[in-house]
Amino acid sequence: MESVGYMGFIFGMVAFFWCISLTTQVRELKRMIQDAGIGYTEKASLREILEKSIGKSADLKLEGSGMNTNTTVTDCLIQEVDEEWALVIAGKKKEEKLVRIRTIRSINLK
Repeated sequence: MESVGYMGFIFGMVAFFWCISLTTQVRELKRMIQDAGIGYTEKASLREILEKSIGKSADLKLEGSGMNTNTTVTDCLIQEVDEEWALVIAGKKKEEKLVRIRTIRSINLK
């Protein structure tokens, strides 16, 4: 009877890791669809908001590449914006950073 319990545990672990890999695959597929320009209109409006905010300070919440990892860039100064990228100056050392517009989840203008 214990072997059935072990097999159930192993099956459960395999199913868990399979579900995790599925969420990663769905996220990659979503990015591919966005890159193709199918049904994604937020990028243009977000770009317009960033263009209007050039020279202003903001906090940016970014999506990371891993599982549900979000990064926050605080007190950054928006320098330039083009079709896919935004150039910001962030940190105490005032380092220039390129941020991909599609990874921006929220903007808090100051």
